[in-house]
Amino acid sequence: MQRLYDLFGIDNVQLATSILGIIAALTLLVVSLKLTKRLFRRAERRLQANGRDVTSLRYLRYVVKALLYIVCLAGALQNVPGMDSVMTSLLAGSGIAAIVVGFASQQALSNIVSGMVLLIFRPFKVGDRVCYHGPDLIGVIEEIGLRHTVVRAETRSQILIPNSLMNSHVIEVLPEGVNPAAEEESVPAE
Repeated sequence: MQRLYDLFGIDNVQLATSILGIIAALTLLVVSLKLTKRLFRRAERRLQANGRDVTSLRYLRYVVKALLYIVCLAGALQNVPGMDSVMTSLLAGSGIAAIVVGFASQQALSNIVSGMVLLIFRPFKVGDRVCYHGPDLIGVIEEIGLRHTVVRAETRSQILIPNSLMNSHVIEVLPEGVNPAAEEESVPAE
């Protein structure tokens, strides 16, 4: 134990308190994630039962999950001996870090902002049948996430399209029963 005191400057009581704090923060994270999952599933079932759109709710679930990870992991790190000075240094350098991270993750941030735009303006929603012009993909929107939109193609494969591309390409929302490929074949050539 003398080594721990020499290394970290803490005694047995402080070590036990730190370990309990870390365990409590991680337990809170696990319980919060399970509770959040259950609440969002229940809300999604209710919306679907009433015939309402679940796209915004699914997106909100990702945002809440990310916030839970950030808050609970920060709480766990706060209980690690010697992290106070490291956290203070990180906080002081966070402005520079934000700039570096911003440049490094431009594409990811672009997809997140594009996902928010898709949810605000709702050009399509989960369950819509769409034609994605570019590679001319026809499928059904399964999910709009933080970074990408999941489209179930007619071949039953899942296609993940970055949200920034969903905002910049032409997306045609198709009425039920319309197949643009079959219509093009039936048009006589002149």
